[in-house]
Amino acid sequence: MYVRVVPGAVPQVMNHLSSTNGMRRAVTVVGEWDVMALVEGADLASIGQVVLSQVHGIEGVQRTYTAPVVPPDRIGIGWGMQSTTPVPIGDACFVHVRAEAGAVGGLVERLSESDEISGVAVLGGRYDLMVAIPQPWEIACGIIIEQVHGLPGVVSTDTLVAIRYEEPDEDRDQFSAWE
Repeated sequence: MYVRVVPGAVPQVMNHLSSTNGMRRAVTVVGEWDVMALVEGADLASIGQVVLSQVHGIEGVQRTYTAPVVPPDRIGIGWGMQSTTPVPIGDACFVHVRAEAGAVGGLVERLSESDEISGVAVLGGRYDLMVAIPQPWEIACGIIIEQVHGLPGVVSTDTLVAIRYEEPDEDRDQFSAWE
């Protein structure tokens, strides 16, 4: 799930998401969205319930987008491959891939072979794959260019960069603590 947050509300939204039932993990990201989260449920209907009844009610949430993960066996891949669903973590890059028709299985297989990639998921929605690279942008951008862009079947990519975000402390002068 992706969340767009009103300016200044990221800390409050992240705090609420951390206590939301079904929320496995959420991180702040730089890109089209402000937060990326992994929501778990028995089926898509239960995930939708979490998003609609809990996440949409959080003050500061402006918009959400849910991209369900497709089980690999539903598209005929996964036999013997070590492909794991990407888990949102800080200081990582999440590459969303649009693929040519019929190319998803081969792309998952090739991407799963890389030691630099920690997870690959087939998505429903506007992107076909999400690829997790557990490196900060400065390192991951080279991996994206060298190992993802050049694969046959990749049409385009869009990357969200996870960052460790903490609300800045109030700026105080040396005398304000004494008041």
